[in-house]
Amino acid sequence: MSDRRMRLTIVAAAAVLGGCYTYSPLATPTPEIGTTLAATLTSAGSQDLARYLGPDVFVVRGRYVRSMEDGGIVLSVTSVELQRGDEVSWAGEAVDLPNSAIASLEVRRLARGKSLLLAGVGAGGLVATTLAFSLLGSGTQPNPGGGRPPKQ
Repeated sequence: MSDRRMRLTIVAAAAVLGGCYTYSPLATPTPEIGTTLAATLTSAGSQDLARYLGPDVFVVRGRYVRSMEDGGIVLSVTSVELQRGDEVSWAGEAVDLPNSAIASLEVRRLARGKSLLLAGVGAGGLVATTLAFSLLGSGTQPNPGGGRPPKQ
């Protein structure tokens, strides 16, 4: 693979992996398994789930595992946001969230416009860096006349 192709592949991969995401209201009653959700808890739900999630949890983020038989959802939790704004990472433990504890559910979606802007800025930076280094040059200076004359 040429150097230029490899650079473009890296930029494209970074744009896809580092895309911008937004949360929007869940449009379907049952999301697909693996969908990333953010569940905002009620005050009572935060208190009821404190023994599982910790105190003062406001938002629970994770991947949808399944629906509970008596209502609610099971999330593989990736992080929780506390009421003061701190975010705490989790390792994917499954937590039952009953409907009574959930104030709202939102689904994470790729923000195409912001991601395209990010990709454009990244590609522009790569081009500018490449041009700057190619204009500076990296070759060696020729010897300006010193040394022995060539053999004849």
